Amino acid sequence: MLFSLAVVLYSSGCRGSKGQRRAYKMQNQSEKKGANDHEDLLKAHYDRQSEETKRMIKEMKKENKKMKKNKKRSLKDRAFHKKCR
Repeated sequence: MLFSLAVVLYSSGCRGSKGQRRAYKMQNQSEKKGANDHEDLLKAHYDRQSEETKRMIKEMKKENKKMKKNKKRSLKDRAFHKKCR
């Protein structure tokens, strides 16, 4: 009897109540919906930009990528000189 009581307490404690599971599921769904809405807004904003602005954005992304690549420390430097930066 003691064993069955322990099993019931342990299994219900790990899963959580039905209301908790439902709330967690609803929270995940709302986060996904919010992310999708954000992506749609970004896409609509990008579509409203002029061609010149789109070109400038692409150029800035390329420049930023090059700058980040130049600033990245080498593997040897990161492994053996951890105190710098």
